[in-house]
Amino acid sequence: MARRLLPRLLVCMLLLAGASAWAQPAPARNPDDPDAAWRRMTPEQKIEAWKRLPPEQRQAIRQKMTPEQREAIRQRMQERRENGEAPGRRLSPEERRQLRDQIYESNRARPPRAGKNAR
Repeated sequence: MARRLLPRLLVCMLLLAGASAWAQPAPARNPDDPDAAWRRMTPEQKIEAWKRLPPEQRQAIRQKMTPEQREAIRQRMQERRENGEAPGRRLSPEERRQLRDQIYESNRARPPRAGKNAR
């Protein structure tokens, strides 16, 4: 039951959030295949749908998952970490310095714009 609820919930959240990245036509209503829309989504779309859920809804979904489903997700995440696909890679101090320098230079090169302080 929880497996059938999760895809429907995520699809509804995507539609409500106005996911413009989801450029596929709406899935046909087929009561025999409630997971069709979920399977058509790319992994990126699934991740975005999950991120848009409030923490309370995410927790409710996690609680309804079977231990096997949780273990499968944990293993996928572990494999991604081992392959160097860790989410939220942090910049090294050198990379941060370079980024700061690039921002500074682009702001210096930009012409001043007329705003409320320009008189």
